[in-house]
Amino acid sequence: MGKAKDARAKKYGCLKSFLIMVLVLLILVGAGYVGAHFMLSKLDRQQLNDLTISEEVLSNKKGSGVTNIALFGVDSREDAYENTRSDAMMVLSFNNKTNKAYITSLVRDTYAYINEQHGFEKLTHAYAYGGATLAVQAINQNFDLDIQKYVTVNFNAVEHIINKLGGIEVDIQDYELTELNRVIAEMNVEVSGEPADLIDGTGVQTLNGRQAVAYMRIRKVGNGDYERMERQRHVITLTMQKLMSYNKVKLLGLVDDFLPYIQTNLTTNEIISLGTQFLMSGVTDVEQLQLPSTELSYGGILNDGLYYLVPRTLSDNVIEWHDIVYEMSDYQPSSTVATYNQKIINNTGIK
Repeated sequence: MGKAKDARAKKYGCLKSFLIMVLVLLILVGAGYVGAHFMLSKLDRQQLNDLTISEEVLSNKKGSGVTNIALFGVDSREDAYENTRSDAMMVLSFNNKTNKAYITSLVRDTYAYINEQHGFEKLTHAYAYGGATLAVQAINQNFDLDIQKYVTVNFNAVEHIINKLGGIEVDIQDYELTELNRVIAEMNVEVSGEPADLIDGTGVQTLNGRQAVAYMRIRKVGNGDYERMERQRHVITLTMQKLMSYNKVKLLGLVDDFLPYIQTNLTTNEIISLGTQFLMSGVTDVEQLQLPSTELSYGGILNDGLYYLVPRTLSDNVIEWHDIVYEMSDYQPSSTVATYNQKIINNTGIK
């Protein structure tokens, strides 16, 4: 298991943290709230089309006791799930034989096979091309998974939740103000809902939901994307701190409010069963993993001029992940993964 430790990811982006928080609250509602059936009926239920999970993979996983659920976060400027790339892609895995749980972050820029039409592209493009169905298909085919259930969260829920919390206090810097107001004005035109006022000064300001989301989106000042990620992390941290200060009744009320921002094909009974299973198992920690792992990948510009994270190799990543989650030390990748593995090497020259 020495090599397996390399797959454990150390840090996650703030949007992924928010997605995990939503998932945890969803599970807790299913497990312990008397009104779970009524509350969970507000979820946006959308079924997946044919996932074409190979018989080879299903046979390898038979009797494993592992349940995998795909988690997606989309940052759509409207309350839509289609034709938008997934800002966060994860897999929740629960091994009911070992009572261990895992959250695997799937790197958005992974060089992966999407389908016959699109060939090899960034993994995140799958959601834009075909919604949750194609995204789940791509994950299953590239990593030998058998996912049949998914949860998608529209990050516009952040705006809604912050409004319900009465806003958050953020220290606005001089160099941020003009760009912040530009993004607020842009959102007022492009996004439905109540328009937000522009910010009239710097220093500590109480931002409403739309203003806070605009603050997270500014990127053309300061240290570009790096500062953008810092702003996102700061807003989500402040939001989570406020949420955690609420008592159970108020917290469940907030959960009830943002359930319509969640799309899934999990039934209410499945959510209740999953939540109960988690609580009964005594799981106290969820291990964080990454695919492809940092040690088994290469990041760089390919011939099309775009940046990708290339599995090095795909087969090695699949073997390592199954060693950890399924505790299969002798796992052999499927013929599909073996084929993709060789095509990645041929296409990129990276092995």
